[in-house]
Amino acid sequence: MKKNIIQGKIFWLILFGVTTILFILYMVFFSDNNLSKRRELDKKIDNLEKSITDTKNKIENNYSYDQLKSDSSKLEQYGREKLNMQKKDEDVFIIVYE
Repeated sequence: MKKNIIQGKIFWLILFGVTTILFILYMVFFSDNNLSKRRELDKKIDNLEKSITDTKNKIENNYSYDQLKSDSSKLEQYGREKLNMQKKDEDVFIIVYE
């Protein structure tokens, strides 16, 4: 009788272990949020955050962010000089020196 109880406990422990291992393998390799997709998304997030800080640094080199936010004439000047923006009714020619 005791052997049956011990064998039953061992069976359930093995079944639990196999189920746990299968679940972990599914989550790591086959689910929608697997490790490779997670790494790709983390890299994209890092690149976007770096791009945001680079853009803010470029803006702050010429004008402070608060100046551009509060003064529309400086914002227009910055857009024209650095981003080559234009109004709807005008043409802008960019001269490239070689």
